[in-house]
Amino acid sequence: MAEAATAERIGGSHLPAPEHRGSLQIESRVISQIARQAALEVDGVVPYSVTLGSLTGRNLPRALADSDPRHPAITVEIAVSWPMPAVDVAERVQQHVIEVVTRLTGRRPARVDVEVTEVVQSRMLLGEELAHVSAAEPGPDTGTEAAPTHGRTRAEGGPPRSSPTAGWLAPVLGLGLLAFAVVAGREYAVVQGHYRSEAWIEHSARWVSGTEWRPWMVAVAVVCVLVGLYFMYAAVRPRRRTHRPLRATGVWTRDTDVARRLSAIALDDDNTVSATTKVTSGRAHVRVFVSSPTESDLSDRIEASTATLARPPRVSVDLRGVSHPNMTAIDEREPDATHPERP
Repeated sequence: MAEAATAERIGGSHLPAPEHRGSLQIESRVISQIARQAALEVDGVVPYSVTLGSLTGRNLPRALADSDPRHPAITVEIAVSWPMPAVDVAERVQQHVIEVVTRLTGRRPARVDVEVTEVVQSRMLLGEELAHVSAAEPGPDTGTEAAPTHGRTRAEGGPPRSSPTAGWLAPVLGLGLLAFAVVAGREYAVVQGHYRSEAWIEHSARWVSGTEWRPWMVAVAVVCVLVGLYFMYAAVRPRRRTHRPLRATGVWTRDTDVARRLSAIALDDDNTVSATTKVTSGRAHVRVFVSSPTESDLSDRIEASTATLARPPRVSVDLRGVSHPNMTAIDEREPDATHPERP
């Protein structure tokens, strides 16, 4: 009765006049948050975090509205997913932010400026996203010869590889050469009389020449030999491959992305509670926790999803039943690709 009476009073004629009801004030930071959430709803805009972004405010998307109470001006910084057209994404963000801010606050922005500050490569390079790329390859239906999927020409370049092992040696040697240049310049200034001090190199040479042999020098010599051999190995060691080739010529994907794709397909099943995937060189192991063990084509669908790979790994699916969806099955997951449990 109380709730019905209250609703009747609010909907009746007992409301005060509009000029006596008070005022509504919306802070600019609220409008900024609404604009940021609206930008995230646009296809092609992806969240992007930079180092210390939470401290510097550089996490994207980022929106800033001025303090105009009636028609605020809003600036939105976004990160666009590759290969989405940046101009089209920016126009959709501008229109959507105006629509959402006007609908939720009753204040139509005077202008919305969109800045594209980052282009982020898509992490999901396997599956339906590449269907149009594979379909564009010439084949028997088009009357042309199909392009090879396993071989490559000189123009296509090699597969993506990791950074060379000897890459970190360059800055170390550079710092060493700079230190030697500083010491040599100091010694020249001392010898020429421009700088009054003791010579470092002269005293060091005398100390080395007058030093007698000690047992600890054997250990130092062995360490120097081992370091030299490692430097030689690092210089000639081939870089390992970091990506897998797809049937679409010139397109590559990482094992981590393949693992995420397989786990996502497992989670699409209504019976799946959680899923984890670990991809090694020639094998993909998918562990799926289901609420009730039933016969399904989940294994076939997971294995079929690797058909876009030029050299698909051997897929093994491990179905495990759980007694309750809230059981701690997360502790058994592999570090390659994890997904939260279904609510």
